[in-house]
Amino acid sequence: MATTLTIICDNGISRPGLVGEHGFSVLIEREGKTLLFDTGPGMSLPINFEALGKDPGSVDKIILSHGHYDHTGGLKWIVEKACKPEIIAHPAVFSRHMVRESTDISVPARFIGCPFTRRELEDAGARFKFLEKTGAVEEGITFLTGYALDPEKVALDKRLILGDGLDVDPMEDDASLLIDTEEGYVLLLGCAHAGVLNIVDYIKEALGITRLKAVLGGTHLMFYGAQSLSRLMDKFDEFKVDIIGVSHCTGMQAALKLAARFGQRFAVASAGCVFRWGEV
Repeated sequence: MATTLTIICDNGISRPGLVGEHGFSVLIEREGKTLLFDTGPGMSLPINFEALGKDPGSVDKIILSHGHYDHTGGLKWIVEKACKPEIIAHPAVFSRHMVRESTDISVPARFIGCPFTRRELEDAGARFKFLEKTGAVEEGITFLTGYALDPEKVALDKRLILGDGLDVDPMEDDASLLIDTEEGYVLLLGCAHAGVLNIVDYIKEALGITRLKAVLGGTHLMFYGAQSLSRLMDKFDEFKVDIIGVSHCTGMQAALKLAARFGQRFAVASAGCVFRWGEV
């Protein structure tokens, strides 16, 4: 059984003919099933699907890592192209996510949540399944969410607030995927607002997993300090991670440190990159 992950949307591109934009989306193909993890902000999704020769109509399920626009902006397009797809997300995915871009509190915060309502998406054909705790979405694919967090391991961005108040957004809808491949487990991250250290420790403590074939996606390491980043790199070695493929919100400085530490095990998982495990 082969598992193929194709990066559809990322800030960067891996070859000409693709479009990069601030966001993330991955196509997962295995056992005749096609799943889309996140949808980017929306502009690049139709262009890159076509450029990569992928059929949006083949998408059976859409899985959301959280409710920010740069992961949900392509939802309506893919829902309309797919045949009444199931959308799997945390129930707080439609929370009023905001960002405060000025230290002057008189400057209003900007809405950065999902640009569509649940009703709009359902009218377009979407069927929602909400999971507030970790659970299977397909055989061998686990939706990771609802775990207890160690505050010291969270990738906290204090600019993110919930609603129009001043309270930091807890990002309770943050979720990741754990994919069981023939060659080992792959941890697929959207933005990892919960903190990669939290997520990796969770899969060890709750699921008994101590090795990872790959960690791919947005890591939000731009908000990790030097000490936390060093702890994370040690953790990757502890889990014997073969491929560390970073995308989207990782941050250039963190990516350079990862590249220096891991060498050939490091990759930039930009749009158009393909990762495959198992026999075709």
